[in-house]
Amino acid sequence: MHQLSLFEDKGALTLARIQYIFVECYRELRIARSRPSIHVEFYPFVGINHTIRFRNGELYARISDLFREAPPEIIKALAMILFCKLFRRRIPTRITHAYRAFVNSVEMKEKSLLTRSQRGRKLLSDPKGLDYNLTCLFDKLNTEYFGGQLGHISLGWSLRKSRRILGHFDPSHSSITISRIFDDRRVPEFVISYVLFHEMLHAQFSTSSNFDLKNRHSSHFKKEEKKFKWYKESNDWLKENL
Repeated sequence: MHQLSLFEDKGALTLARIQYIFVECYRELRIARSRPSIHVEFYPFVGINHTIRFRNGELYARISDLFREAPPEIIKALAMILFCKLFRRRIPTRITHAYRAFVNSVEMKEKSLLTRSQRGRKLLSDPKGLDYNLTCLFDKLNTEYFGGQLGHISLGWSLRKSRRILGHFDPSHSSITISRIFDDRRVPEFVISYVLFHEMLHAQFSTSSNFDLKNRHSSHFKKEEKKFKWYKESNDWLKENL
């Protein structure tokens, strides 16, 4: 009988080989329980997501279909990460680094953005709110801080008044959402402009070749953020009022 090998040849892995890698990783971790049946399948998640769970005593893993052509060593890293999270084990640093390097590669970023834009649905309300117009604020900031170089970005107020998520830039839809809690004349305009400026910086940084989704607030980002004219005043207001 032919024995499967983890690193038999190059090219897209079959589900049988991926399942074999998962089984070998389970054995390697020496989990103190009998090995259950392990089932692995690709799933069209909106982004790069994976899940693993027990069902009727068997393990079911769903892998992002963006990993169809991932090399064996990355599939192994993914299996180790999923098992470690499931059984509350410490994930080896080298495993985490290998996985992140693959996910943050230019090719994977492009694939992820494409699928998110195709599969995801972005709900944005009109940028013209009751008291503030995000489009007008965006144009002012784009001219003053970005030399008018930021391309077309969809703008909108959030559907709910959120105090936890003040703003969000979504690279897959090239959109910025600002919490509706700021659409109030009692909120100084410079505060809303600061929150919007913060997300516009994310938009600018997302086009960089060394952009790291896991470290979006890098030291370089924070340095650029402090160039906002009302940086201190805005942060003071946010701390006092939210």
